[in-house]
Formats: sequence, structure tokens, C-alpha cells
Amino acid sequence: MSRHLASAGVVIDLKRDAAGWRLTVLAKDRPNLFSSIAGTISAFGVNILKAEAFANRNADILDTFVFEDPLRNLDLNPSEVERLKATLERVILGRTEVRDLLRTRPAPAPPSRGAQVAPAISFDSEASASSTLIQIITADRPGLLYDLSSRMSAAGCNIEVVLIDTEAHKAIDVFYVSADGRKLSLEDQQKLDLALREAL
Repeated sequence: MSRHLASAGVVIDLKRDAAGWRLTVLAKDRPNLFSSIAGTISAFGVNILKAEAFANRNADILDTFVFEDPLRNLDLNPSEVERLKATLERVILGRTEVRDLLRTRPAPAPPSRGAQVAPAISFDSEASASSTLIQIITADRPGLLYDLSSRMSAAGCNIEVVLIDTEAHKAIDVFYVSADGRKLSLEDQQKLDLALREAL
């Protein structure tokens, strides 16, 4: 994939496996990129189960997402697989706004009573030499990853690493973020905490 990045600007691999659908994206980093990818996937009515995002010193990003397609749109309509890949490419290259896609996102099913999870947000500036670790535990819902990551980007944060997991109805999301190349100040943490709680 990396051999094609210089000429294509973005390389996308999407395939079905035992865990569900696995998306791998290689691209040049830019502000809001991770949240844009997450929002594009959500716009297709799928549920993101796991995600990992990494960037290197050359500003190349490697993002992987595992998601389920509860309505089996991708399984039953092979053309939808190509449409998703083409839409991702346009969003990543800045030719399509993810907000426009999210307006047509299928309405989520209401959560069951057993799905209630009290949200918890914690910040740790000692876990990394160059970033602040943010851990968020909350009830899972469609668009959650996009909402959280876009709030971080809007606050001027650079998302260095993302590790997310979903257990039943509970989302466990870990972000390593920096601002202007440094860890978040206490004031930055307090402002971001309010923005994230609004999103939750």
C-alpha cells in the first residue's frame, strides 16, 4: 500500500473477515482526518467496533477500522463497497464534506435499558513523553467516534494515536493527543473535558 501512496495520495483496502468488515487507510495526515474517516463510515449506517490510528514523522497515517454492517448493505450490494471506498477517497482528499454525508445517516435504533453506561473521561499527562492520554468510557452509539474526535480537532488537538474498543454496549476509547507539539495544559484539558461531555 505504501508504494502507491505517493502517486495516489490515499490508499484504501476494504475487505470482509471473521471479525466483520476491516478498513485500512494510508494517507497524508491533515487536521480532522481521523474524524472525517470515522464520520464517513458512520454515514453508511455501520457500527465501528474497533479502530487504531497511527502517524509517523513523515505525516503518513495508518488507520484501521473494524465495523459491522447490521443491515448487510455491503454484503448484499457489492456496488456499495465500491461506493464506500470512493466516498472515503473523496473525503480524505478534501473533495467531499463529511458533514454533508452525516445528514443522510440512517437513524439509529434507540438504546435498550441495559445499554446505559455512565460516561467517564480521564486525562493522563504522565503516560506519554509527548502527548496527553484521554480515556473515555461511555455507552456506544452511532457516530460516537466522529463526535469525539471532531471535538478534539476543533479544540486544536492533534490526535497522535487512537485505540478504541467496544464491549457489548460500552465504548472504551483511548486517544493520545497534543496541541502545538506539546501535552495539553490543565486549562486545555478542562476546556476539552467540557466539549467532550457535551458530545456525550
